[in-house]
Order: sequence, then structure tokens, then C-alpha cells
Amino acid sequence: MTDETSDEAMQPFALCSDSVLRYISSVQLETAFSPVHQTKRPQLWSLMEAKIKAGENTDLQVRIGDVLIPCHLLPLQCFSEYFEELVHPGQAVVEFPEHEVTPAAFRIVYEWILNPDRKLEWMHFVAVLSAAEFLRIPMLVECCWRYLDNSRVIENVAFYVFLQGCHFSNTQLQSMMLRRICRFFLSLVSTPEFCELSFEELSVLLSSNIIGVFKETDVLYSACQWLLYDWSERQEELESVMQLIRFECMEVSDLARFCVYQECATLQPILKHPVTKAAVDRALATICCPSSTVTLEPSGDGFVQGRRSTLERVRLLPDSPETLAYTGGDTSFERFIEFLAVLRDTPDMWKTFRPYGKNVGLLDDVFGMCSLEK
Repeated sequence: MTDETSDEAMQPFALCSDSVLRYISSVQLETAFSPVHQTKRPQLWSLMEAKIKAGENTDLQVRIGDVLIPCHLLPLQCFSEYFEELVHPGQAVVEFPEHEVTPAAFRIVYEWILNPDRKLEWMHFVAVLSAAEFLRIPMLVECCWRYLDNSRVIENVAFYVFLQGCHFSNTQLQSMMLRRICRFFLSLVSTPEFCELSFEELSVLLSSNIIGVFKETDVLYSACQWLLYDWSERQEELESVMQLIRFECMEVSDLARFCVYQECATLQPILKHPVTKAAVDRALATICCPSSTVTLEPSGDGFVQGRRSTLERVRLLPDSPETLAYTGGDTSFERFIEFLAVLRDTPDMWKTFRPYGKNVGLLDDVFGMCSLEK
């Protein structure tokens, strides 16, 4: 200890008599007042953390609709760019639009900030993602996308996430989920939600190579069902919808039936439309005019000329009594509607569908090593 330090240390004793200080050194005093045993006390930050988590002495209220949520500003500023840039100490209330940040989602976000082990419940998952994006919390946004971008969020789970995304107009998430429907496609078509899809959403779904179908007529009939749900408004979309159908992948017998309108009266407005007629004629011409890129492949109708694999969707193998009954008879719209009723009555039937054919490899590209649920 330097003389200067020693003098500073002795300042508290300046009121003492100089004669007394002649008998006491600062070193002796420091030794005397050094504890024999170190005092054990909790760290300041752990005490502060406990009070923050207990909701004590909050300094900010978040208003969402009619709900007020008390919280602490400092933890929010540590993770949220929104709070860091736009909310200042002393501000009593912050308001958020409920269509961007729901009360339940904000509570989960705030609890996640206070506890990194906080789980994200599936029923609020998309709402939490929406809130994290709105509040600009990069780490939580990344965490949510890691959950979503995995091979377990597929088929029926993917459609659930899609529906949740509709509430928050998250088009990126919706498109991503619609491309993961695969075997669940026909069960999806059997739901009212399918007919309520927008044209843009329908386009994403029907443009996919990995929706699982028994035949391409399944896709045509699905599109027809969507059109007929609100024909007066949607007939203007017919040309665009027909462009989503891969008529060249249909069997000759089906195209021939469409060509001479051998279908139920319900479909006549669609089949007799010039756009549909032209698409059917082009498909027949393509099939009937051999080329170097066309080969004959076996099918349920004898032989059908093969097309490039990029045109093919993932095919489902009919190997159950219900699917064999559906594919073994005539491929009419009425039989398609009847099969959808069977799917509605047996919600888990789609899980028994087995993909097969040369495009099954596309599923590995999308879903990785995760096997489809059985």
C-alpha cells in the first residue's frame, strides 16, 4: 500500500486524536477488519432476475386490445429492436395491433425473453412467430423458423400451420406449408377449408409436384370442386385454373371421356368451356404423336405414354379395400366425390397411402431423412 493510499485509508479516522493514531497502522486496521470467513450473499443479478420474473416494480404496460400486460422495459430492449429503438424509459404504455401481436403471443414472447428454456406451445406457435417478426426479435424468429423448417412439419401438420398463418397473412409461411401437403392432399380437398382457399393459394398447391394423387384426374376434379364452390365468381378464373392441370399426364380413356363430355351435368360448364376443350385436345395430340421424349408405361388402363418426370406428381399406390374400390371403377367426378366422403368419415385413412413411382425421390428432397408417418 502506497503512502498516498495509506493516507486515503486513514481519512475516516481523521477525527480521532493524532496521538491515538500514532499507535495504530492502516495495515493493522485492514488486517483486523478482514473477515475470517467470507460472507456468502447472492449475486445482484440473480436477485434482480428473481424480482423481474416475479413481476415486481414493473415500469411499462403493453396494451393489446382490452388487455394490459405489465412488464419491464430493460429485458425487452435487450432482445427486441422495436423496444430498443421506439420505446423509451418513462413511457407508461405501449400499444400493439392485435392482428400483429396477440396478448397470448406477447406473454409467451416476454416469458421466453426472461427464460430461454420457455417452450413454445403449438396452439400459439404461428402467433409467436408473427409477434417476434413484428417486434423484431431476430433470435426468436430464427428459433421459430428452425422449428418449422424440419421434416416433422408436413402433411396434416403443415396444413394446420397453413391455416394458422392465414390469420396473420403470412404468405411466406403459407406457401411453404402448402408445398408439404403430399399424402394429405385428398383429405385436404374433402374439407370446407379447401374450397375457401384463394386462387393464389390454390395455385401454390396444385403447382406442386409432391401432392399425392392416384391419378391426375384427382387434381382436375379437385380444381373443379374449387371452381364450382362459387361458380358465379370463380368462372373468370377457369383459364388460370386449367393451366394448373397436367392433362398430358392423364390416361387416354379419361381424356376421351372429357372430349365427348361423358361426365355428370355438374361438370359440363367446365368441360365445354373453350379453354378446357383446347387443353384436352392438346393433351390427346401430345399423346397420339410419338416423340423421342415419350415412352410407353404400364397403367391401369393398359398403356399410357410416359412424360418427362418433371411433369409427374407423386403417385399413391391403391392397396386398401377403399382405395382399390375407388381406383378400380370408373374415374368419374361422382366417384371422386364419394371417395372424399369416405376420407371425411375415416380421418386417418390418408396415413395408409403409400407413395410409389419414379418421383418418390422428391419426398426425400423436401422431407430429408424423416419417413412419412404410418
